[in-house]
Amino acid sequence: MDNKVTKKRINDHLEYDWYKYLILLIVGIVVIYFTFSQINRTRDYEDVAFFVSCYDSSDNGFETRVKREMQQPDYRADKYGENVLLEISFEAQDPLGDNYGTMLQTHGMISSDVLVLGKSLMENAAAGFVELTDELLTEYLLPAGTEIDDYEYYEAEFGGEKQRMGIKVSDFTRPPFTFDWYKIEKYKDKYGNAEENNRPDTEFYLVLNRSSVNIGKFGKEADDRNAQALYLVNRFIGYYNREA
Repeated sequence: MDNKVTKKRINDHLEYDWYKYLILLIVGIVVIYFTFSQINRTRDYEDVAFFVSCYDSSDNGFETRVKREMQQPDYRADKYGENVLLEISFEAQDPLGDNYGTMLQTHGMISSDVLVLGKSLMENAAAGFVELTDELLTEYLLPAGTEIDDYEYYEAEFGGEKQRMGIKVSDFTRPPFTFDWYKIEKYKDKYGNAEENNRPDTEFYLVLNRSSVNIGKFGKEADDRNAQALYLVNRFIGYYNREA
């Protein structure tokens, strides 16, 4: 059998089988791209997302400040887990905006760890959040020097028993968010004379998404090593209600 490689044979092979090499090239590029995208992507436990319902917001600098604190020696890695966060994101959405419902379902309920919602939504969605037990509040969420009774909560009844499901944040002393619609001129004009039961929410509550992988043993995927979202809530309360 003549297996000698000649220029003519190579040209004939490429003429009839060129598409095979093109397919191999494309497959190789896709494999390399997928491999590097998996290596470089942020894992769920490396990201904490806040979805904040409010009528207006300002740059709060929360991410920079809390990242710096998590690098300090007094950060409680034994309680909240090692500082593995690569990203802390805040998304503020106007509950009277045209796309609010869509954003709440796609960004808030699905991909956010911590949400701030109006009272009207709490009445329908409370069962999807984490119960704020005494342990969760005193050991993880509330800043040092504060007590459970220092705050107001949204309570829902399940099986004849009342449970705390959200911390009221609309009364915080200096949040970078506007929770009062009547401070927004266009809403004041629109709703100022409306019946009380037709007016927008003025009470807003912070809740924990039950599906979060960053709330330690309190989530569906219990892992004490990943409770960084609880630390961020602790700092959120501290910065915007008590601390200077």
